[in-house]
Amino acid sequence: MSTPPAPPTPDPPATAPPVIALRGASFGYGDHAVVHDVDLTITAGEVVLVLGPNGSGKSTIAKGLFGLTDLLAGEVDVFGMPRADFRDFPRLGYVPQRHTLASSVTVTVSEVVSSGRLSRQSWLGIATRADRQQVRRALELVGLADRAGIDVGALSGGQQRRVLIARALAGEPDVLVMDEPTAGVDIASQHGLVEVLARLVAEGLTLVVVTHELAAFADLVTRVVVVDAGRIAFDGSRDEFVAAGSDVLHDHDWHHHLDRPDRRPAVISAEGPLSQGGSRE
Repeated sequence: MSTPPAPPTPDPPATAPPVIALRGASFGYGDHAVVHDVDLTITAGEVVLVLGPNGSGKSTIAKGLFGLTDLLAGEVDVFGMPRADFRDFPRLGYVPQRHTLASSVTVTVSEVVSSGRLSRQSWLGIATRADRQQVRRALELVGLADRAGIDVGALSGGQQRRVLIARALAGEPDVLVMDEPTAGVDIASQHGLVEVLARLVAEGLTLVVVTHELAAFADLVTRVVVVDAGRIAFDGSRDEFVAAGSDVLHDHDWHHHLDRPDRRPAVISAEGPLSQGGSRE
């Protein structure tokens, strides 16, 4: 009696591609490279802190993901495809380091935030009920729902920064890249921002924060990438970073700030996001 053939071996489950992958990437302006030979892979659900002193090249890496700096060498993939071929723009949100929201033309906070929905609308550009609801939610998340109709040019610098964050959130991105999001934002508002981001991360958001400050994100970050002189000097988990010692840092104070409980964000009160104590800068 013949032995029946063995059942076919099932294929292993497919592994989702990384949401961001840099392989030997060098970025710069014209022929001048600012960042050299970067290898960096970010998977879904990570909270990555890209840390470095001013002028280290960390912001250049962030801009490179969006084609805002020249790719001089290597490869950049976004959601498993070359950046140049990527067209599903709503999945990738960006909060730039510098902003110019004030202008001679009156533009309301709501209008700026609504612009973050444009890539999700039809070619007619007609806002749906879902669009309006998401804009409202984004404004509520950053604590500016009561200022939706105000001219954005009348807001403080910190408030304008929160408008930019709301604009990025309005697009419902899967990955959010934020360049110096706490610049010009008071401590109380930083705490509220981290609380908002923690909630979104729990919902599945992948977060990349480019900063030279550790304290605000100490309890949220899962991974730290240190950039110095245009190259990656360290890449590891938060615990590995704390254990590595200050020799991986350009500024030794950062290492101590990350592991100091008194510098970590407090949970905000029931008054709502970005409203715990202090001013609402």
